[in-house]
Amino acid sequence: MSALFTSAPLWVWPLLAMLLALGLNAMRTRTTPAWPLYGLPLLGVLSLRSVSALEASNWVWGVFALAYALGAVFGLRFQARRILKKAGRKVLLKGEALTLPSVMVLFWANFALGVLSAVAPDVLASFGFQAGFASVLAGVSGSFLGRAAAILRAPREDG
Repeated sequence: MSALFTSAPLWVWPLLAMLLALGLNAMRTRTTPAWPLYGLPLLGVLSLRSVSALEASNWVWGVFALAYALGAVFGLRFQARRILKKAGRKVLLKGEALTLPSVMVLFWANFALGVLSAVAPDVLASFGFQAGFASVLAGVSGSFLGRAAAILRAPREDG
C-alpha cells in the first residue's frame, strides 16, 4: 500500500498541501482578491484531461457536460449566499466547508485514476466507472465555474 504513495510523482504532495491550505482557508470568513477565485474553474481542465484519458465514449462526454452544467448552477447559487461584500478587486466571503471536500475530490479522484490505470486498467474501460467518474469530476469542476460567475455577477460596493 505504501508503494502507491511513494511511487507518485514528487510534485503531487506539494499540490496536495496547497489544496489543503486553500480548502482550510475557505472555512473562515475572509477578504480576498477576486482574481484567484476567477481562476478556480481552470481546475476543470484537470477533469477534462482525466476523462479524456479514459478514452470515453460520446455518452460519457454527454454525462460530463450535464454534470458540469448542474455543478455550475449549484456553484452559482451556493456562492451567491456567501458573498458578503465586493469592493474594488476584493471580495469578502463568508467561511464555508464545501471548498475543502471539493478540491480533495478532484485531487484524490485524479490520484485514484493513476492508481487504477496501473493496477486495474480493465476497470477504467467500464461504462459505469467512466460515467460515475466523469459525473463526479464534472459536477465539482462545474461548481467552481458557478462560484466564479457568482462573484463576477455580485454587485460592487464603493469602499
